[in-house]
Amino acid sequence: MKKDARMVVVNLRFWTNDLEVINENKKWAACWECGVAKLEPNKSKGILNDKPKPFNSFEDIIPLIREMFRKNKIVVVSKNRRPRIMNPKRKTM
Repeated sequence: MKKDARMVVVNLRFWTNDLEVINENKKWAACWECGVAKLEPNKSKGILNDKPKPFNSFEDIIPLIREMFRKNKIVVVSKNRRPRIMNPKRKTM
């Protein structure tokens, strides 16, 4: 079993198009606060390949990840071992 097969991976990509930030004559790495989130496929966990989902701000990221987990029937468990179950039959936002 590969090391990554034991993980649920969420890939966040932020847009950088038409953006340049210069401070004190030095170019800084910069990105917009919007982009796409993608749940990486994992055959051992039953996670299928899915299209990237867009987000428009940092506040959108956590609800988007929760929705992606719910649709893929991924249960998130807290340290006290209580699952935070999100019903997969619930209607999307």
